[in-house]
Amino acid sequence: MQSLYFFIPFFVIILLLLPIIFEVRLSYNFFSNSGVLCVYVFKIKLIYFFFEISDRQIKLKNQKQTSQKQLDFDSPEIALYEEFVSQIKDKTRLKFLELYYNVGLGDAFLTSIVCGMIDVLALIFFTGIKNKKPTASLGVYDTVSYNKKEAEVAVDLSVSISLFDVVYSFVNSVMLSKKKAAELNI
Repeated sequence: MQSLYFFIPFFVIILLLLPIIFEVRLSYNFFSNSGVLCVYVFKIKLIYFFFEISDRQIKLKNQKQTSQKQLDFDSPEIALYEEFVSQIKDKTRLKFLELYYNVGLGDAFLTSIVCGMIDVLALIFFTGIKNKKPTASLGVYDTVSYNKKEAEVAVDLSVSISLFDVVYSFVNSVMLSKKKAAELNI
């Protein structure tokens, strides 16, 4: 009976070290300045909302409520997010990244030139990612609408990270952002 108590710390350690698989799906329409963001954890929908961007405001809307957020790029909250992203960037393992886009400018020649440039830029970006994360699966999928005016882009991204790395990165980013804020106030 006494050895059963060893399962509790063993279970906690296993939970901290096992990777958590996140999948993010983002879609954006440039003409309407609106899009959809959906976050999955182990294929279970965690966050789902529509967003609209206008000036320095983001309007978030889900099935239950609508809220507006004012963007202020000099706030300490944004500094904390930037530090957290820089801390966690190297600890994540990219599983796959897929880019889907649908472009139509009304003129077939101009549309084909723009789509070719988008393909080249996406492949240059993916080459840089592939050099840093060689096991990642990357893909570009395009749909060209030669006679319509459309501009939509969608991204499907899957990463895995352990819970320990998330907690460690967050604590480290809080300490570093407070240290930077204290240095700026001096």
